[in-house]
Amino acid sequence: MSSKTGSEKRWSLTGRMTLIFAATTSALLALDAAWSAHFMYSTKLDAIRAFLEHETQEFAHDIGETDGSLAEVREMAQVIADVSEEPPCAFRIHDEGGRLIAESGDERLLALGELGPPGWRDTLFGSQAARGTIVDGVHGLQLEVLADASSYVAAFFDYMISAAIALLVSVVLAALAGWYGANRGLRGLREVVRRAGDVDFTSGGTTLALDGAPQEVRDVGAALEGMIQRIDGGLDSMRTFTAGLAHELRSPLQSLIGRTEIALMATRSPESYEETLRGNLDDLHALSDSIDNMVAICRSASPNRQVQPSQHFDLAAESRLRLERERQSAERSGVTVGIHGEGDTRLTADREACLRVVRNLVSNAIQWTPAGGTVDVTFRGRVDHVEIDVVDEGPGVPDEMAEKLYTAFVSGMPRVGRRSGYGLGLAICKSVADEHGGTIRFENRPGGGARFVVTLPKSPRVETASPQEAPVGVRLAGGVL
Repeated sequence: MSSKTGSEKRWSLTGRMTLIFAATTSALLALDAAWSAHFMYSTKLDAIRAFLEHETQEFAHDIGETDGSLAEVREMAQVIADVSEEPPCAFRIHDEGGRLIAESGDERLLALGELGPPGWRDTLFGSQAARGTIVDGVHGLQLEVLADASSYVAAFFDYMISAAIALLVSVVLAALAGWYGANRGLRGLREVVRRAGDVDFTSGGTTLALDGAPQEVRDVGAALEGMIQRIDGGLDSMRTFTAGLAHELRSPLQSLIGRTEIALMATRSPESYEETLRGNLDDLHALSDSIDNMVAICRSASPNRQVQPSQHFDLAAESRLRLERERQSAERSGVTVGIHGEGDTRLTADREACLRVVRNLVSNAIQWTPAGGTVDVTFRGRVDHVEIDVVDEGPGVPDEMAEKLYTAFVSGMPRVGRRSGYGLGLAICKSVADEHGGTIRFENRPGGGARFVVTLPKSPRVETASPQEAPVGVRLAGGVL
């Protein structure tokens, strides 16, 4: 016994549509043929009855014209039989006691003996004759007319045979039409199945050729093409992300390995070792920050990401504590970091996300500011939001970078002796600002350098941006990466 359930059994849509179309057409034709046959039979039966009624009335009238003698009655019966034409008929006359006194007409009908009233069984499958009776009102004789109904029955059976043949032919034609329609309509689906096996995302996906297919199948093909293109784009973004991730993590690691190897090549003074270790520590902190940024971006892409609870805190005060390491690192590079606060800078938001925005902006500004330069960080408390203003003295943002500045793994050209950055900081700043209902913008200063301004509402907004809305630039099929 097969272990497959009904839902697991394989079945053909073409075969099922052919069977349904043929069965439905056959049922409709059979119902129509049955109704037509009933109508035709009723019409023929009514015609026989009307004929018998007319003949018996005329037979009674003619017999009533005689004097009632046996000879004249028999003569009149013969005259009536001679003038009777179609259909063939026979005539019988009985006296008041039921004794046969005269008969004439078709001998086959006379040989049938006594017949009952016309019914469909006898008429169709029995004697194929009909009987009508009447009592002569003048002489009291019982008159009987027998009519041959075989022509009516033959016409009825001819119709039934023709209907049966037409039904069989119609069933075959309906099955062929159903098969052709289903095969034609599902040809596009077979093309979709065939081409789906040829999908190769490494070669840019595929295009489904559905010319001539029904609109419903073309809609399915268009949806599949769109899905393939989105998957292809997502895989391309993932490849870009993976390549950027490997490159950006490898660069600081190689720098750390190279600086350490150089330090170990010869004996150095404690001060030299300390300088090397401080440089390595700065690289390690930067690498740790980059990994934290990557984790933050991956979390923002998760469809099941949980929004962090909001906390009430002073952004300026918290930032002074969190920026201490960046400030010390900047001093070793000859860059001065100034932190200022104006007004009430308290807000209710995701504490860690907002502080990461501050650290990313400041780290980016320090990176691009040359030795001897200054980075000014100002927190301004407005009526309904807190403004973060970061100004550096670097080269500014090139025009060609303006459109993709907040895209992940997009960074400026590296400067001599300094890294160009990992291309994640500003993407996260944009994501956090949008998620909190804030804004981020930048401008190049006339005297050189760039200015970034972020606004964060003091009160959390009711709705939170979905992961698909996070504009970090690298998108996969399921969300933002």
